[in-house]
Amino acid sequence: MDKETLIKLDFAKGLAREAGLVAKKKIGNLGWTHLKSGFYDVVTDADVAVEKIVKYEIEKAFDDETVLGEETGEDKKGKNGKIWIVDPIDGTTNFSKGIPHFCVSISYVVNDDPLIGVVYDPYMDELYEAVKGNGAFMNGEKIKVNETSELTDAILNTGYQYSATEYRDVVLRNYSAFFGKVRAIRVFGSAVLDQCYVANGRIDGFWEYCLKPWDVAAGSLIAKEAGASVIGIGEEFSIYGKTIVVANPNLISKILEVIKS
Repeated sequence: MDKETLIKLDFAKGLAREAGLVAKKKIGNLGWTHLKSGFYDVVTDADVAVEKIVKYEIEKAFDDETVLGEETGEDKKGKNGKIWIVDPIDGTTNFSKGIPHFCVSISYVVNDDPLIGVVYDPYMDELYEAVKGNGAFMNGEKIKVNETSELTDAILNTGYQYSATEYRDVVLRNYSAFFGKVRAIRVFGSAVLDQCYVANGRIDGFWEYCLKPWDVAAGSLIAKEAGASVIGIGEEFSIYGKTIVVANPNLISKILEVIKS
């Protein structure tokens, strides 16, 4: 790992911890909560406050690089293909209701390719990290996907993008299609942590539609570096795509077969 990458990794880890602890303090004492669009897309004052902290610190440390954040959008001043992609609170609906399952996600991307991914869950005090080509770690310990090979032994996870009406029917059909084929399906409410849970072997696979770059940039890198296969549904996977399937290599084709059916 070169010196510049190591500096950026250490910076992202420290910043993710700082932001996560700020968010944790706010979960039981929310200021305002409102809808960004439609009936389901929630944003809280904590989302905005945490993102401002993260964006400020990144721009102060690396003033020639772009920041793309879920709440504040993209700063266009960086034009060199280098971009920090930030989700200040992934799992905002959980957060807004006091459910302690959410995280901060920070990724460093060059020419659309994630090179660094850091995710911090402040309630579990779990820090996930990965640098492309260097493996994935949780709290300093190397992690890897499990070796489950049969769907009947698998616990899968998915998510519902309620505001994306064009995906509602297919999401429900997919959910139903797995009944009787897998051990269980879970919906935890944080796409980023779902990918990390595949990476550390807690769940066997994850799929979802209508995601954004901040939902997948860090998580997909961590999952890949832990040995997971990451693909799109009917499209080549990209952090700017709309779909994702993450699973250990033994299950990926079997999961996709059920989804496509």
